[in-house]
Amino acid sequence: MRLEQITLCNFRRFSELRMTFHPRLTVIVAKNGQGKTSILDGATVALGSYFSSFEFGQARNFDRYDARYASKLKNLEKDQCYPVSVSADVHFANQSHQILRELRSAKGRTTTGDAAEINQYSKSLAQSLTSNQAVSLPLLAYYGSGRLWNSHKNMKRKLVLTASRSMGYEDCFSAASSYKQVQEWMIKATFAVIQESRMDEYPDSNLKNQLECVQKSINQVLEPEGWRNFHYSIPHEELAMIHDQLGPLPVSLLSDGVRAMVSMVADMAWRCAKLNPHFGEMAAQKTDGIVLIDEVDMHLHPEWQQRVIQSLTKTFPNIQFIVTTHSPQVLSTVPKESIRVLSEHNGEMTAEEPKAHSYGEPSNDVLEAIMGVDPQPPVVEKQNLNRLTELVEQGDYESEEAQKLFSLLQGVLNAAHPQLKKIERSIRRHRFLKGEAN
Repeated sequence: MRLEQITLCNFRRFSELRMTFHPRLTVIVAKNGQGKTSILDGATVALGSYFSSFEFGQARNFDRYDARYASKLKNLEKDQCYPVSVSADVHFANQSHQILRELRSAKGRTTTGDAAEINQYSKSLAQSLTSNQAVSLPLLAYYGSGRLWNSHKNMKRKLVLTASRSMGYEDCFSAASSYKQVQEWMIKATFAVIQESRMDEYPDSNLKNQLECVQKSINQVLEPEGWRNFHYSIPHEELAMIHDQLGPLPVSLLSDGVRAMVSMVADMAWRCAKLNPHFGEMAAQKTDGIVLIDEVDMHLHPEWQQRVIQSLTKTFPNIQFIVTTHSPQVLSTVPKESIRVLSEHNGEMTAEEPKAHSYGEPSNDVLEAIMGVDPQPPVVEKQNLNRLTELVEQGDYESEEAQKLFSLLQGVLNAAHPQLKKIERSIRRHRFLKGEAN
């Protein structure tokens, strides 16, 4: 399953926005408040009808706050605009299908009539589950920017090992973390595997392979950062990882960046293993589907930001990732064909592929060419540098103003500041040419 395009009408800040998606990876970039998260939320509404036939999983419908607010013509009051709609082209069952969902009034309900094909698709998959067929289920998941701190309810009373495969869809479109659910599954699966190995009366349940799927997925993403062997630690009574220098440590004691990544990757891998147990330890590699991630660079060091996309796409090679970011380090690791820049023109938002190249480019160049941000911060010294550069280009480098500016900047900035060094080279060139002329 993959998302090909989406059109949002009267949804949040958008009067109308159409966006196409790369079949493998789409990275959405925009200024704060321009609607990156709204696009992900709109995608969950479009795809929400898929869950209609499964025991677990709940459709994401519109709520009244999704309707766009617009000013009246002659005063400052704002009214909500209807109908609110999300239409999408989604590829499943070997062909593309269109889904349309609407909210036609403040007291109305989200329509489902124009989502019949995806409803029928989910129904056929759900029926296959009841007959115990080894049908493959797509992964659908959304990880919001609050995923580290906002957790779901305690899962201790749920039969996470014996529940239907569709439990892999429970809370999958909630922006909160499902880490507690993963933890509960890991604890019970660990003890179940021990029991199976010691008691012949308990047949092999394939849980060992599913545990290995989760562990291998996290190792692949976290080993470059020095962490490996994600497991349930009986002495610590919680999930832990091993560091070559620090030894085993509970995940709860690790940095926000490590915990956020462990939580997200573990959740994805657990869902793959739960949805498709017949894939065994290869569930993460073989499961297809769509994963939405808000602020994929959240809490990560810039060096890790340069690796995060490659790590995720390598670990889950059949998943279509749609992510948002504020990081030029992330953008510099993906081709421009995978980037969508949100921008506003005459009050209307557009989502377009950038003209500038991104893959392998220096982060400063990406920051300026794609994100539209001057790499040099708007400090007072920037104005002085610009003025000094102007004086030098005019040949007035020996003027009193130029001398004062140069002395001032040398006292404040690093002597190796690139723009100061450039100014010094320009002065030497001017003096050389002046000497030749004399």
